[in-house]
Amino acid sequence: MPRILIVTGEASGDLHGSHLVKALKELSPALQIVGVGGASMRAAGAELVKDIPQLDVMGLIGLSAVKTMLQRISRIRTLIKGERWDLVVLIDNPGLNFHFARVARACGLKVLYYIAPQVWAWRRGRMRWIQQRVDHVLAILPFEEPLYKKAGVRCTFVGNPLLDEVAPSYDRQALRRQFGLSDAGPVIGLFPGSRKGELLEHIPLLLETVKRLAQRHPAIQFILAQA
Repeated sequence: MPRILIVTGEASGDLHGSHLVKALKELSPALQIVGVGGASMRAAGAELVKDIPQLDVMGLIGLSAVKTMLQRISRIRTLIKGERWDLVVLIDNPGLNFHFARVARACGLKVLYYIAPQVWAWRRGRMRWIQQRVDHVLAILPFEEPLYKKAGVRCTFVGNPLLDEVAPSYDRQALRRQFGLSDAGPVIGLFPGSRKGELLEHIPLLLETVKRLAQRHPAIQFILAQA
């Protein structure tokens, strides 16, 4: 029976991983999928590694938090090395998954990277690094595929998973009623992020911004996105 290991590192990765697990299970119900993820991946049918919670390098505070993170990384490294995997799938989170790609490649394992690292924007030199350690990249932005292929990386554009979550059309007034907003006045969406560190960093600033805007423009309404 083929065995696949999926490694995510945050809430958004868990959500994307759950969609991938569901699709794979529909294609091959007998497929064994083991994951480092969260509740969404578990609900989709992945077998979660119990002693390795999700990874999140954003907003680490204090030596104890760093120590905990290093322990989790070590466990995942041992998991990759210690068992037989037909494929290792790494989802987003290049800060850690680049390390796991190196570990998997050293073990002779096939590596698939889902949600292409945006190295074209911040570090183009990493393209060659990926070409040497990743067998195939799945891109969610259409222009990423030719960029990766030009660098010698096998890459396929698969579309943005968010399009499956967001309705293509909506009734504006119905949405206002759904979220308890009045029918008049502008609405501002607040998107603080999905990682714990991001929330701790962004929420205070967003709240202060809301306070000042509300004082100057009382008609404005705010809605906070929950990851």
